[in-house]
Formats: sequence, C-alpha cells, structure tokens
Amino acid sequence: MPDSPATEEQLRRLKNTVMGAGHRLSQIARSYELHPGEATELASITRELEDAAGRLERLLATLRRDR
Repeated sequence: MPDSPATEEQLRRLKNTVMGAGHRLSQIARSYELHPGEATELASITRELEDAAGRLERLLATLRRDR
C-alpha cells in the first residue's frame, strides 16, 4: 500500500485533475451547442468522474489515517 508523502501528493493531484475534468465536462454538457444525446453522454461521464474523485478522496483519507 502506498504510504509515501510523494505518492499521497500524486494521488491528491490526480483527484483534483479528475474533479476539474468533471466540472469542465459538466459545463460543456449544459451548453446549448450540443445535441441532447451528446449532452446526456457528457453528463453521464461527469457523474462517473465525480464518483472516481470521491473514491480517490476516500483512499486518501485512509492513507492519512493509516500513517
């Protein structure tokens, strides 16, 4: 199990990147430039990214707690 501060920092940065990507996709999905099916697909991807960010946050909390 990774427990080095460098690994934890990498995971934290990746979580932030995933959150940022999800936010940006959400903005694009709400734009009026997409067909409804495309917007729905982007919204679905956004939810998956939000779930992944939550999972990464829980993993980070576990790593911090186990130190």
